[in-house]
Amino acid sequence: MKSMNDSLDWVSGLLDGRADSQHSAQELERDTRLQREAEIVGSVRTTVRNRSAALRTPVPPSLERSIRMAIAQEAQRSQEPSAFSRLREFLGSAIMRPSYAVAALSITAIVAVVTVSIRQQGLTLPDNISDAALEMYSEASVDGATVDRRSADKNDLRAFFASQGVRFEVFFPTVAAELIGGSVRKINGQDFPVLVYRAAGHVISLLEVDEQAITENAVKVDRIAADDVAESKWHWASAENKTLFVWKSNSIMCSVVSDLAVDEVSALFRLEAL
Repeated sequence: MKSMNDSLDWVSGLLDGRADSQHSAQELERDTRLQREAEIVGSVRTTVRNRSAALRTPVPPSLERSIRMAIAQEAQRSQEPSAFSRLREFLGSAIMRPSYAVAALSITAIVAVVTVSIRQQGLTLPDNISDAALEMYSEASVDGATVDRRSADKNDLRAFFASQGVRFEVFFPTVAAELIGGSVRKINGQDFPVLVYRAAGHVISLLEVDEQAITENAVKVDRIAADDVAESKWHWASAENKTLFVWKSNSIMCSVVSDLAVDEVSALFRLEAL
């Protein structure tokens, strides 16, 4: 070979299997060394092709089909509008059409009624005063986030209770605790006040019911609690780390629930003044 470039072209031609290589068979026969190198290059070419063929592993038809289907489905989903968008478009078109306007308004009204109904159910307590007090306590929180009116002003709370349908004047006992605020809950359709106190990180919930509601049987009182209140003015019960304290002040039945012990609750209230 005359130059390095000629040698590279010759080797490339052999690897590619080209018949127009510039070195003829006669030259290879006259040059034993060149013939030997040609055989080596031919062997390398065969080996490279065999290994290339071995590395090309065909993808199974089932796998290829699954990949293609997945890509197609993803592309289709990206082009389809979301369910919320379809609903919004439907409602928008319904409002624009007189034939659907009434139906759309009816659906809106039904949703509103159901929402109000669910909310009212959550504000309704059992008709037994002890059960109602226990359930109300389970709603209370130390930070007062669950009260309807957060205030320590008794006059403000009295006005709030009156505006919410409470038909009697709320009683504020003397309690060695912080008054957080108040809420209004229904029992058999009547509105009753709930006072929420806080003492040393503990919650005290006080439900008040007027004597008229008990006389009308709108609110029931356990026989034992009623007897204790009639005889000694207060009733105590303790279970599941909760203390229930029931007493009557004039015409108002009060029911207190807290996770404090009996002696701790009694220490907060001035029982002699009840």
